[in-house]
Amino acid sequence: MKKFIFLIATFVFIAPLCAEMTPNDISYYTEDYPPYNFKQNGKASGFATEILLQMFKILNVKKTVDDISVVPWARGYNDVQRKRNVCLFCMTKTAERVEKHGFRWVGPVIGTNSVIFARKKKKFKINTVSDIFKYRVCAIREDVAEQTIVSLGYSFDNVDRTSHPVSIIKKILSDRCSLWAYGSIAGQWVLKKNNYNPDDFEIVYNLTQKQYLYYAFNSQTPDSVVIPLQKAFDKLKANGVVDKKISKYLK
Repeated sequence: MKKFIFLIATFVFIAPLCAEMTPNDISYYTEDYPPYNFKQNGKASGFATEILLQMFKILNVKKTVDDISVVPWARGYNDVQRKRNVCLFCMTKTAERVEKHGFRWVGPVIGTNSVIFARKKKKFKINTVSDIFKYRVCAIREDVAEQTIVSLGYSFDNVDRTSHPVSIIKKILSDRCSLWAYGSIAGQWVLKKNNYNPDDFEIVYNLTQKQYLYYAFNSQTPDSVVIPLQKAFDKLKANGVVDKKISKYLK
């Protein structure tokens, strides 16, 4: 009898550990990268956030906007590499990230490209990658734009890193930095929404062709999480909900 009781207790203890992981078991992280995702009134916002919440509804996931944490990109990027139960969005899908980290992906949400911004009045002429190397470049830590300029040969130690784009704008305006590596859509949106004149800035170089942004999951995330979320996303895309959410923020 004691042996039987022991076996039952062992089964009860182990069963939850063996339970299949679902989207409910994931910690969802995002960053301040408007209009895709950002913090507004203390909560996550942006069209990628709204799309994810719609995916939750389709799958009856018991999570709300309060369960989405807005963190510095470098922290989220580190956690999604190390922790099996983390999703980080939106992340640009690159060959380097696929090969190096093996993330799992849900999407794509939208296409964009990484560029170099500069103050228009400075009249910088950036015709080749090597022209970028003459100047101090600001970027977000671990952001795809930072990774791109480093992959093109810009010294990692010379990149002026920060965790928020407004800090970069202030450095550019005070001549503490010359160039800003960032997403084209996000950069223009940040300028406008923070009461800077977008016409004072210009794109002086395209770092990449169109790339696509996704919800990224740790490489060990099982199909029981990724496949249902992808199916929910595909349904929203087919029904026009994805495009409607994006248009709401890109007016």
